[in-house]
Amino acid sequence: MSTTRWDISLPVVGDRLADRELAPYLLVGPTIVTVFLVTIGPMLWSLWLSFNRWKPGSLAYQEPTFTGVDNFAWLFTNDRFIHSVVNFAYYGGVGVFIQVALGTLLALALYNYVENQTLRVGLLTLFVVPMMYAPLVAGRMWQLLFLPGGGVVNGFLGILGLPQPSWLGSRWLGLTSIMVADTWRASLSDSLYEAAQVDGASRWMMFRRITLPQLRNLIIVAAILRFMDAYKFFDKLFVMTNGGPGSTTELPTYFTYLVGFQNFNIGRAAALTWVLGLGSIITMMLFWRYMRTVEEV
Repeated sequence: MSTTRWDISLPVVGDRLADRELAPYLLVGPTIVTVFLVTIGPMLWSLWLSFNRWKPGSLAYQEPTFTGVDNFAWLFTNDRFIHSVVNFAYYGGVGVFIQVALGTLLALALYNYVENQTLRVGLLTLFVVPMMYAPLVAGRMWQLLFLPGGGVVNGFLGILGLPQPSWLGSRWLGLTSIMVADTWRASLSDSLYEAAQVDGASRWMMFRRITLPQLRNLIIVAAILRFMDAYKFFDKLFVMTNGGPGSTTELPTYFTYLVGFQNFNIGRAAALTWVLGLGSIITMMLFWRYMRTVEEV
């Protein structure tokens, strides 16, 4: 009895498409269209709006009106914006330095002084817990801690007989309090340490000559990431001080929010976003240039 074998193999569509000139464009096309619709398109739209006067939230609605560079001229002559930039220089400079330095010291302390693996994992878990809090929740919690009347911080200072300042009631104390709230939120070669210990090197010398050079690039990358977070910082500021008292603790991102979503001046808000975006790009380029310079030394 003979049996008939049927060939039921299906044609490989991918091989056929690969032979066609349009295949790469068909494969990449949907991604390009999606990126354009959700990223490049809105960016070009906001760039066009930055040269226009448009207040869609006003009672008498008007179409965007081309005004040239008036929005940018207003921006660089606005005292409130310059004030927010000075605040950011303090918050971004001092805050990022403290955060990176504190994180590095904690990591080195765990690496050098905590030998029990279980304890080390437990401490690492505790350090990561603040990252799991929603920023708005963390901001509200720290606002309660810094309350001038019944806050825990001032209560503790009162027990010690120390002054009890209004942490969120002034410019620099307010920014510092926000910085504290945001701050709350290893691979090294053992042979180098062993050789240094044989040579009688002190802990400070090993840290300065061995640890820091090996961690240098990681520290720079961490500083870049933290600076990027500081550049778009908004949530805790919104919850803790709302930019106040007055406008003393405003940062550029919060000022942009006020211009765009309270004053509904979309043209000026678009100009603000482009200035801030270009500023962040220049800052990141300087970071990377410094990093490459350090690597070449």
